[in-house]
Amino acid sequence: MASIRDLKKDINYLIDEIIGNCFLYYYIVKNDKRKKIDELIEEIVEFRNKMIDKVNNPPENFNNKTKKSYYREIHNELISKANDAFEKINQLEK
Repeated sequence: MASIRDLKKDINYLIDEIIGNCFLYYYIVKNDKRKKIDELIEEIVEFRNKMIDKVNNPPENFNNKTKKSYYREIHNELISKANDAFEKINQLEK
C-alpha cells in the first residue's frame, strides 16, 4: 500500500465492482432474488462509508509506529468484505 490516496481508490474500486456485479445480476435474475441484491447493495455502501471514515479519521493515539499496521488492517478488512460480498452474489445463483 503506497498511500492513503491509493487505499481510498482501492476501496472505491472494489465497492464499484461489487455494485456493478450486483446490478448486472439484478437485471438477469427473476424478481424473487432482487430484494436480496438490494440488501447486499445497501450493506456494501454502508461498509464503503465506514471504511472511508476510518481512513479519514484515525484514532487519537495514532502515531508513526501504529500507522502501517492500522492501514494494513483496513486493507485486510476491505479484501475480506469484498470476498464475502462476491461469495454472496455467487450464492444467489443457486
